[in-house]
Amino acid sequence: MAFIPSILVVDDEPNSLFGICQVLADEGFQTIPANNGKEALEKLRTHPVSLIITDEKMPDLTGMELLLEVKKTHPHIPLILITAYGSVFMAVEALRRGAFYFFEKPIFDKLERFFIIIRQALKTQEMEKEIDYLRKEITEKYSFPNIIGDHPKMAEIFEIISRVAETDATVLIQGESGTGKDLIAKTIHYRSLRREKPLVTVNCGALTESLLTSELFGHRKGSFTGAVKDTIGRFQAADGGTVVLDEIGEIPINLQKTLLRVIEEKEFERVGDSQSTKVDIRIISTTNRNLQEEVAENNFREDLYYRLSIVPITLPPLRERASDIPFLVNHFLRKFQKGKTPIRVEPEVMEQLKTFSWSGNVRELANIIQQMVVFCRKNTISIDDLPPQLFLKEGKERKEERGKVQLIKMVSDLEKRWIVSKLEETDWNQEKAAKLLGITRKMLGNRINKYNIKPKRSNRWPHPKI
Repeated sequence: MAFIPSILVVDDEPNSLFGICQVLADEGFQTIPANNGKEALEKLRTHPVSLIITDEKMPDLTGMELLLEVKKTHPHIPLILITAYGSVFMAVEALRRGAFYFFEKPIFDKLERFFIIIRQALKTQEMEKEIDYLRKEITEKYSFPNIIGDHPKMAEIFEIISRVAETDATVLIQGESGTGKDLIAKTIHYRSLRREKPLVTVNCGALTESLLTSELFGHRKGSFTGAVKDTIGRFQAADGGTVVLDEIGEIPINLQKTLLRVIEEKEFERVGDSQSTKVDIRIISTTNRNLQEEVAENNFREDLYYRLSIVPITLPPLRERASDIPFLVNHFLRKFQKGKTPIRVEPEVMEQLKTFSWSGNVRELANIIQQMVVFCRKNTISIDDLPPQLFLKEGKERKEERGKVQLIKMVSDLEKRWIVSKLEETDWNQEKAAKLLGITRKMLGNRINKYNIKPKRSNRWPHPKI
């Protein structure tokens, strides 16, 4: 059954109230009559209302006063004000205070126009509801439950996001391709005070210097060949919100000075324009390069690096947080499976997935899970469902020598990687890791010494005894 909008009609003149309700009912709308403003507010509390049409001149509450009361509790319900004593000033004031439209009586000699305005108001309300739904959906999507990870390194990143989100500090997100830099950038924006404002992303590596300059700052008509009209840039489009400079390490060195000025002074000039434009934006940058190395090699300005990295976030590659792989696998299974029956992953598959190096990181893992979901049989993913290219790719990444197969070295490398993965999975707790490996703690200690296994600087042995 199709949804029929309910229109609350308010008028203290009985004949006028009856007439408006009648023409609306003839047009297929449901009507809720109210004889005055106070009765209208009462019915608004007890009835679902899609639109309010109210007379302006009433004894208890005027139409304008009713408008102000409605906006306090139901800001998304459009209100059309009608009056026999209209003026330009009254119309302007009504629109300024939030009325959808100001209509002069009598309405019966211009019903076609009246119905057009009503349908526009109802359509606007539906669009605002949809925008609110999408905004809520986006906010929920870019919350911590959607950033999958239980590893201590991810816990540190969650803490940083929580502390930095509601500030205006610039954030530099570094990490290999596929680690989720874009997700982190969006999460910071949608948890910030700028969440209601635009989020604009610019791919700095996809454009030439001249095109990137125009893309960022806009241009005036005639400033270069092909500039047929005035155009605003991404910075101006994001005013009040956030600009994400994706792959900031690719930005040409000549443009870096201009970008530095925008960050420091919050203003810029469009191409071909001498007048400055002020903007209020937050800048988040992402890169898969090591910008400190780029600075050392004079490929990136040191002063710009420090301005961009007030808060640095480095996302670990998936191989350094193998303990998160089961969580990620289950997340992608829920995302990609089509049927109602849950897809199960055999334990040996999960263990095998932990041993791969995942040079494509989370993005690569998501691709593999989706592929296995498509081809798995009986809602169970077995070891036979693992794509052969995973093993071939792993072999290439380990740089095995052609011709002779150094079996002893290959076994040693695999054993070391397996031990490190279990140590990382247990947060370097050797007793727990030994149980997972099926060996004694002494045997594990011997292998740690043999392979000279040590935690990275960001990790500490949680137990002083080895």
